[in-house]
Amino acid sequence: MEDVTPGSEPNVIDKDHDDTHFMDALLKETERERGDDATQLNFPLPGQGAKSDVLFNAIGVFARKGITETTVQDLLEAAHISRRTFYKYFKNKVDVLESIYRLAAELLTARFKSERQNTSSLTEFVMRCVDLYFDYHASLGPLVRMMTEEARRTDSPLAQHREALIRQIVELFDDKYHEVEGRHLDPLVHYSLIWSMESASINLLTNTNCTQSEVDRYKGVMRAVAARVISSGLAEDCPDLPSK
Repeated sequence: MEDVTPGSEPNVIDKDHDDTHFMDALLKETERERGDDATQLNFPLPGQGAKSDVLFNAIGVFARKGITETTVQDLLEAAHISRRTFYKYFKNKVDVLESIYRLAAELLTARFKSERQNTSSLTEFVMRCVDLYFDYHASLGPLVRMMTEEARRTDSPLAQHREALIRQIVELFDDKYHEVEGRHLDPLVHYSLIWSMESASINLLTNTNCTQSEVDRYKGVMRAVAARVISSGLAEDCPDLPSK
């Protein structure tokens, strides 16, 4: 069976980056959810079976080599499984990447849903979601950049999953706004916020060293912008826009 490769140029990833960084980062993120959501979301962890081993070990392979350069053989070697076993669970390498993207999306929306339940202030909810969004993206670094850039291509297999993720986040934001304010905003308001966060995240991962101070700077700007948009800049807990 032949690999299916999206028609795009390979993403440039730091090939010297240690694969375990990405796996450790995802493991830390999944462990946070194991008490409440992990049993429902089926996050892949090592030793849970061949399918989970492929998904978990594929993270480092895709992050190091990019989508175009990764082969099914690379995934077989990383997971230490046979080709026959691989095709029992996946159609090709893109099928693996789609599964990883869906799991990552489920994890992020689970965190947002938790914040919706645990915050009473609309401004606090939006700012907490901004923090989670950037912390999550920064922790997985090049992997998130690669998947996000790929998903933004309209002809990509990941595009439909990106659209579904953004739609879920928009619905969460709108539900929280209606809960607090008693009315619904034009969905484009929420979409614009998510698109801005997504673009800022790619800029952070592409054009900076992603140090904690740089992550905090991006978070600070987006927290202030998002809070002012949602609250019309009138809420007492709305932060000031950062100065230069």
